[in-house]
Amino acid sequence: MYYKNKTFRRLAVLIIAAGLLSISIVGIRKYMPSSKWMSSDSYFGFAEGTTEPSLGVEGETVAAVIIDDHIAQERALIVNGNVYIDYTLVQSELNSRFYWDSSEALMLFTTAEQVFEIGVNTSTYTIDGESFDAGYEIVKTTSSGMFVAMNFLQQYSNLHFETYESPARVVITSGSTTVTTAEIKKDAVVRYRGGIKSEILTKVSVGEQVTVIEQMDRWSQVVTSDGYIGYIKNKYLINIEETQRETYYQAEYTSISLEGRVNLAFHQINYTAMNENLSEDISAMTGVNVISPTWYYLSDNSGAVTSYASADYVTEAHDAGLQVWALVSNFSDDVSTSTLLATRSSRQTVQNYLIAQALELGFDGINIDFESIAQESGYDYVQFLRELSILCRKNGIILSVDVPVPMEYSTYYNREELGIVCDYVVMMGYDEHYSGSDAGSVASMEFEETGIQNMLLEVAAEKIISAIPFYSRVWYTETLSDGTTNVTSEVVTMSEAQELLTSLGVISSYDETTGQQYAEWTDEEGRLCQIWLEDADSVASRAALVSQYSLGGIACWRLGYETDDVWAAITGSIA
Repeated sequence: MYYKNKTFRRLAVLIIAAGLLSISIVGIRKYMPSSKWMSSDSYFGFAEGTTEPSLGVEGETVAAVIIDDHIAQERALIVNGNVYIDYTLVQSELNSRFYWDSSEALMLFTTAEQVFEIGVNTSTYTIDGESFDAGYEIVKTTSSGMFVAMNFLQQYSNLHFETYESPARVVITSGSTTVTTAEIKKDAVVRYRGGIKSEILTKVSVGEQVTVIEQMDRWSQVVTSDGYIGYIKNKYLINIEETQRETYYQAEYTSISLEGRVNLAFHQINYTAMNENLSEDISAMTGVNVISPTWYYLSDNSGAVTSYASADYVTEAHDAGLQVWALVSNFSDDVSTSTLLATRSSRQTVQNYLIAQALELGFDGINIDFESIAQESGYDYVQFLRELSILCRKNGIILSVDVPVPMEYSTYYNREELGIVCDYVVMMGYDEHYSGSDAGSVASMEFEETGIQNMLLEVAAEKIISAIPFYSRVWYTETLSDGTTNVTSEVVTMSEAQELLTSLGVISSYDETTGQQYAEWTDEEGRLCQIWLEDADSVASRAALVSQYSLGGIACWRLGYETDDVWAAITGSIA
């Protein structure tokens, strides 16, 4: 009996010891770092030990692309030692000034002074008709798409690249950006995710530099010099600091600007004889230093332009102390702006004509008023202005462009790029409510100020001209027999609006929401009539935003819609 109890006790002790050992092992394993490595091929998106046959052919290597802090979905090709980047990636992330012109089967690259015309699968390109040889194919096509040589791209872009093997990859870093860097304190590993159980991506050595993307309590997300993006314990990082990356390339875009602020009046010219009314139309005008006559409009898809221009008008305006910025619009039912802008020869026809007119007639600037641009034509529209800006820059002609108030749906106007290549960007701060919309103000104070604030996110303040309306809309809301409502409106000048209210005996009152005088009444047809008035007070408050935000100037649409007292209101507010 004693023997059995003794054996039982020993067995129990062994069982308990084994349990404790098992628990200890589990506990140790719980806190032991994983030594498992993630395959580099897998990490960079390649199948194990292979490249992607859909891209690579004999003699070509497919490479992953790492840009700053992320791995791009698109791939690169390495051919005879030259790296080629997918054109869609070039456009979206690296340099949007590369432009594929399908009408001419040419890649165009635009700098501040010239346009490169680059053929496909050839080493030659032309500038102003003169041919050059790069020594390698600049633009390469494969069954998978179009690729741009990184060597050429790097010459004209603020970036740097390095290539690495096993697996093949191209690491691209943006220049002139401020990044957080750190030095590796001692040899360590970088893991796929933050945590000791995550797989290992790569090793880093003492003294090596990494870029820090995000710092957390115990771990930091970093990018290694050879393109791995992962996590490392904070204890391995020292000398964490903000670092300004080297500038690799800086595009030199010069601009022409007026001394002091622009005070511009748009002058509507519907036929040539209207030019003779200039002296009468500006007789009461004060403080204005630029007049923009609506002389030109696109008349067909090949680039023909109809003109109402007059050399005598230019002379008379100059004698009155006014610069002349000739306006060209796309308001013609005979023109597909999308078709015209997508065709290089048509773009050039328009551009060359406008420059020739400026030189012949002596006007000072060109104002582009292309409206209702389709989203799919955004690249073509911006390319048109890039090309035109080169000609204007070479000939000392001021280039301005009219754009709608910034909205999320109109980002394709690329106002940031327009603010670089153009001398002024005119924000058309009107038609908040328009023919066909619900009743409301043409341009409330909130609409104006929010528009300016959003413009400032994309365009330098000194290049922004805030355009305000000199007109209002009278809104008529009719209740129909089926209970629905029908809303119509008509444009009225400042004088017409005041005369209308006086004739009806209607008195307006100040509307805090819009920052305007507001009036409503019921007409003889039983319709609700509403108007948000533009007058000297509303003009003054909108003009004051120009000084408040240090803008480049103000513009008004249009001369002849105003009352005489608005000129002093503008001048006093923007001084």
